[in-house]
Amino acid sequence: MTRQVSGAAATRESLVSAALELFGDYGYDAVSTRQIADHAAANIGSIAYHFGGKPGLRIACIEYVISVVREMLGASVSEPLPETLSPDEALDMLDSMFSILLLLGSTRPDADRISNFMTRELVVPATVDALLYEKLTEPLHERFSQLFAIAVGGAVQGSELALTVFSLFGQMVFFRQCKPVIVKHMGWPGFGLTQAQAAGAIVSQNLKAIVAYHRSRDGFVAGEARPGA
Repeated sequence: MTRQVSGAAATRESLVSAALELFGDYGYDAVSTRQIADHAAANIGSIAYHFGGKPGLRIACIEYVISVVREMLGASVSEPLPETLSPDEALDMLDSMFSILLLLGSTRPDADRISNFMTRELVVPATVDALLYEKLTEPLHERFSQLFAIAVGGAVQGSELALTVFSLFGQMVFFRQCKPVIVKHMGWPGFGLTQAQAAGAIVSQNLKAIVAYHRSRDGFVAGEARPGA
């Protein structure tokens, strides 16, 4: 949240920022509206005014995360894929999107707040919000699955395709959530743009190796027309 705003808009953004941080650090149920208001330096009544209460503030946090991810990924996730998209072009799109997601978790001022909040929402049992699932995680998985299937010539389908894509996302989760461990082990001063790019290079190598494996296993040649093309 870097835009310069004032008045009611500034209060609203401060509350969402505070809630993202506190919900991510301690969990939704463990945080009171008083704690959120104090952290945002706002009047407690402003939560009801802007969001209708704590549940509405949580929804606002989810909507903010969705907007950030969709804005960064842009047309690659929101527009239909070209019918003429080649396997190598699909691989390039996958590679670029993974890079963007890694940078999202590493370079934004609110990266840690977003990452911790997402972890709480997606990892803690029985808390996955329908809005977050339907508007972000499921569409993202579907788009990455479409691209991966095209990249390998359509040979990987069903549960194998779904689990392979989840495994690729797993790398992003580790780099996003385990930055202190990585920084300590690597002797890095922090996890900024340079470190994210170094990690991204490895993620890119892994992606290309997995795609190459499936292409080789199924006898697919990248220059061939993909099924249905």
